[in-house]
Amino acid sequence: MRCDHIRYIIFPAMLSLVMYGACSAQDQGRQDAAARKAGAVAIAEPAAQAATPPSVSTGPDMGKPKEGLVMAGRVYYDWRDYASAIAKWEEALRIDPNDKDVIARIEDAKKKLALQNKKRSAEPQLPKDLAKKKTLFNLNLHKTEKSQLNAGKRWFSWFRKETNAPQMPAGQTLSLNDCIKIACRNHIPLQVAEESMRLADMRLNENKRNLLPSATMAAERYTGEVNARQYYGMKNYIEGQQPVFAGGQLWYAVKQAETNVAISKCDYDKVKNELILQTKKGYYTLAKARENLKIQQDLSKEVSRLYDQKKKEAEFGVTSQIEFLNVGGQYSQVAYQLAAAEGDVGIAELILKQTMNLDPLDTLIVDPNLEFRKIEVNYEESVRAAYAYRPEIKMNTLMVKYYDYGRKIAAGKFFPKIDLVGSWGLAKEEYTSQDRLGPTSPGPPPVYDVDAKLEQQWYGGVKASAPLWGSSFDYSYTREQWVPVVSAYQGTEAATNSWKVKILDRLDIYSDKQQAQIDYDRARQELNKAKQDTTLEVKEGCFNYEKALLQLDTAIRKVKFQESDSEYNRFRAQMDEIPTSTLVESMIKLAQEKFGYAQALTDCHLTIAAINKAIGQDNYYKDEPDADEVPRQRDK
Repeated sequence: MRCDHIRYIIFPAMLSLVMYGACSAQDQGRQDAAARKAGAVAIAEPAAQAATPPSVSTGPDMGKPKEGLVMAGRVYYDWRDYASAIAKWEEALRIDPNDKDVIARIEDAKKKLALQNKKRSAEPQLPKDLAKKKTLFNLNLHKTEKSQLNAGKRWFSWFRKETNAPQMPAGQTLSLNDCIKIACRNHIPLQVAEESMRLADMRLNENKRNLLPSATMAAERYTGEVNARQYYGMKNYIEGQQPVFAGGQLWYAVKQAETNVAISKCDYDKVKNELILQTKKGYYTLAKARENLKIQQDLSKEVSRLYDQKKKEAEFGVTSQIEFLNVGGQYSQVAYQLAAAEGDVGIAELILKQTMNLDPLDTLIVDPNLEFRKIEVNYEESVRAAYAYRPEIKMNTLMVKYYDYGRKIAAGKFFPKIDLVGSWGLAKEEYTSQDRLGPTSPGPPPVYDVDAKLEQQWYGGVKASAPLWGSSFDYSYTREQWVPVVSAYQGTEAATNSWKVKILDRLDIYSDKQQAQIDYDRARQELNKAKQDTTLEVKEGCFNYEKALLQLDTAIRKVKFQESDSEYNRFRAQMDEIPTSTLVESMIKLAQEKFGYAQALTDCHLTIAAINKAIGQDNYYKDEPDADEVPRQRDK
């Protein structure tokens, strides 16, 4: 029963809608016929048409502009802009002078406007001194804003000075390579990577220095008193130490530092590779935005001309109001698209400036183009090239080597360490001249007259240390010869053997060895991950390039079809077979398809740039046309 009840309700409603549509179609047909008849009469009787003023239609089409004016007036009324609301409602009242609702709204708005003007006139006026202060305040505010702007300019000037960033060439049009050079020159992370390379070279020199003997030169002067007698002494000597064996730790530390230098270079290439991709994205995005702006400007000129023509036809009543409103809506749509295209160009220029690290207020003169040369991209060749040139893979491979040296250094700590030590110099120690015969007596201060002839003293030996189950065993042997001192009449000569055992002081060598193994295994995992990510990135790049080529072919066909369709509709519109709105719609579609073509070209460029970035070489695949290009031989 419920279903039958619903059926009885829906069926009459659908029947009413169908009848209403048929009546509307008949009305529209009568209006179009009247418009064509009016056009025929205008051609046959131009003098009468010119003498007779255009009549205002009272059909159903004239209700829509009136409702729009009433709605606009309500919006202004809500904004408390009563003057604009009254103007809109008076314009609506001229269409229908008997509308009591509009008359009431006008009266109410006039009362609100009078009350608003009364309140404004009742506001107290500032005295002259306060008005002067307000003027000075606004002037100071303007100066503050100007000083902030100058501060920003000073910051960019300081940045250019510190980073040696070049000024924008005045009047010079920048190419893609120029943009990349400026971006590399201004990119701070790239400068940091370059400084890291210098630091790695310094670390390498430090480790090489550890292989050489250490030497210390010293000079000593001292005085003292023994048995109430003053003495004076001096020593000039040089001492040193030479590592003989350390389990390979020093040598592997040098190899590890050399590997670190190569890693820092790969990191520099990685940062530069990413920067080049970002610069190309900004460059080609700007090219696409400017191409779209040109398309929208051409479309706007054509649609503006058609809209002006349709507006004149509507004034003389030779076109329907619905057709005029339709063309007006299309005109507004094109104006919005033009404004959006202009905004896209500004944003694209700002993004490119930020990528190049330039002052946003600088004038950037770039004339990018989207010319594209179709090239063949082979997936297997790209993967092999990526494994050979990709900075991330090279860096992770070097990291495995780096931590392998770390394992060897940790293993070397389990071997004995042997060093040669020694010293040689000249020394002398004796009493002052007045105290050589006895204790100090009252009188003038002592005279330091040590004999100029100094005597040799030296020592030499070997030191060894070996780990033993978490403890350490130290041994040293030295031979030495010292000059006599004031408390002895003769010098000393001796040979010394020393043994020491330190209990459980070398437990760290076991944890160091375990940590080195963990770092090595982690580096191997990072290398595998880098290869997998690179393979996936190359695969996605090749797949996206194939899709971009298909989209490019599709866009070319769509543009050709839409151009033919637009020309056909233009011819039909001249023969009055189709309304102007249909022609404008085909022109808008043509502009959309042209933008799709520009988007496809941009995608082709960006996918090639992404593949080159995945490979690690900027111009491995070159998609820009060059008439004088010599075939490039790639490194196999």
